[in-house]
Amino acid sequence: MNESVQVVSGNILEAPENIIVQQVNCMGVMGAGLAKQIRAKYPSVYTEYKRNCEQYADARGDLLGQVLLCQVGEGKYIANLFAQLGYGKKGVYTKYDMLQKGLEEVLSLAKKENLTIAIPYGIGCGLAGGDWGVVSKQLDDIFVGFSVKVYKLEAA
Repeated sequence: MNESVQVVSGNILEAPENIIVQQVNCMGVMGAGLAKQIRAKYPSVYTEYKRNCEQYADARGDLLGQVLLCQVGEGKYIANLFAQLGYGKKGVYTKYDMLQKGLEEVLSLAKKENLTIAIPYGIGCGLAGGDWGVVSKQLDDIFVGFSVKVYKLEAA
C-alpha cells in the first residue's frame, strides 16, 4: 500500500471518517456481509438503495459504476458503490473497472467537500469473490496523495 492508504484495525461502522464506502450489487439485496450490517444499523440506507435499484429494474446493468451516497448523520455518509451486478455463493462478481469508477467518484466528492474516507479491507473480495491483490493496487493507484483508512476487522 502507498503511504496514503493506511490499514487500521477496527470496525468500519465505528469509523470517525465522514464517508464509509461499501460495494453493493445491482439487485436491491443487502443480505450478507458488511451490507447486512449497514442495513441493520442504517435502515434508511437500505430503503434508498432498494428504491434506486427498483428504478433500474429493466436495466440493472446501468447502475454499474454509479455511487449512491446516503446521509446517515451530520457529516456522515454511506457511499454505495455499484460494482457487481448480481451475487451468489461462488464466482467473481466484482467488476474491477466499475469499482475503480466508483472509488474515483468518491475521491472526487471527498476532495470537493473536504471529507474523509473509510474503506473496508477486502472491499469486493469477500462474498463478491474479487482478488485483493487487484483491488489493493487500485486503491494505491487511486488514492495517491489523499489519505484514506482501510478498516480490517480483527476476529474476536
